[in-house]
Amino acid sequence: MKNLSKKFILLFPAAFILVAYFLMPKEVSVTKGQKINFNFAMSTECSTDKIGEFSSTIKLFNLIPIKTVNVSVTPEYYVIPSGETIGIKMHTDGVLVLGSGNVTDKSGKVFSPAKDAGLKKGDRITQVNGITVYDNYDLKTQINKAKENIILTIVRDDEILEIPISAVYSRDSGIYQIGIWIRDSAAGIGTLTFYDPNTKSFAALGHGICDVDTDTLLKARDGCVNFCDFISVKKSVNGEPGEITGNFSGEELGDLTLNSDVGIYGKCSKIPTDEAVFVASRFETEKGPATLTCDIDGNGPKSYKIEITKIFNSPSSPNKSFVFKITDDTLVEKTGGIVQGMSGSPIIQNGKLIGAVTHVFVNDSKKGYGIFAENMLDITNKMK
Repeated sequence: MKNLSKKFILLFPAAFILVAYFLMPKEVSVTKGQKINFNFAMSTECSTDKIGEFSSTIKLFNLIPIKTVNVSVTPEYYVIPSGETIGIKMHTDGVLVLGSGNVTDKSGKVFSPAKDAGLKKGDRITQVNGITVYDNYDLKTQINKAKENIILTIVRDDEILEIPISAVYSRDSGIYQIGIWIRDSAAGIGTLTFYDPNTKSFAALGHGICDVDTDTLLKARDGCVNFCDFISVKKSVNGEPGEITGNFSGEELGDLTLNSDVGIYGKCSKIPTDEAVFVASRFETEKGPATLTCDIDGNGPKSYKIEITKIFNSPSSPNKSFVFKITDDTLVEKTGGIVQGMSGSPIIQNGKLIGAVTHVFVNDSKKGYGIFAENMLDITNKMK
């Protein structure tokens, strides 16, 4: 028994160090003068007083070397947080296949051209016989020009394929069809996270717009973002998220140019002159009190109390960086917790923008995920 205890005592530190090694990131990005903070009693003596890239050794209890990481020290960066409710209209790049069906010809014979050709749910059709198609109208026009001799160019899991297919003259519609259900646009309501005055761009949602039928991230061709006139809010209950409803106003925020895993982005029509705040890095985010800003009654954005309960230094998903819970009784009373349409609500801690709301826990509407603000800032920094 004593020997077993000794082995355990010897193995525990080794196992702890091994786990810590894999949990630590390979690269760390901080702003000038910011302290590098790790969990698990980890520390580094790297100075952040100068802008640039350095190598630094992480130590356990400031004694045992664990891992060497690359440290990037960047200048301070400021954005204008929002919390405004917005309406989003987006046209897809090509047309998205939702499923396949049958086509009945003039003799009553039933065909399944898309299924027989191997088209799959989630495929994105971009060309017909080398001619670019942008929407349902273009697809229908080119199919009826080509009739039986068709080569579809599609994108499937980032791979470009060419698929031969023969259209069938439909007895019911009086045109040539290939038997597919498609989508070429999307619309919805969300929350504006911030304006970037440096690049004259905006960031919103904190997660991508996915097709509801295929769960595929929609590739944006173009679109626009408008402010919304609030109508109502349906409260969330555990197991059934609520939602904000509203009408698109005539006031346009700007053009939507990118739909990504970490939000939607575009160029602003004009930048407001509201107070700008510093964007915190992930290493400044800490467990404890914070606020989220959103509009849940049509009277403009307001701040509500939340608490950060868990932080992922190496998140498995780019839009699930930390967990928070709503602690504000007023917000819970009005919404029941997090509702659809609140995605993108900016989260402020210690006077700095640390992130945005992205997802609600389905079985606990008062809890949700947030994305690190620096993940969104990486996108707007490239929109010059």
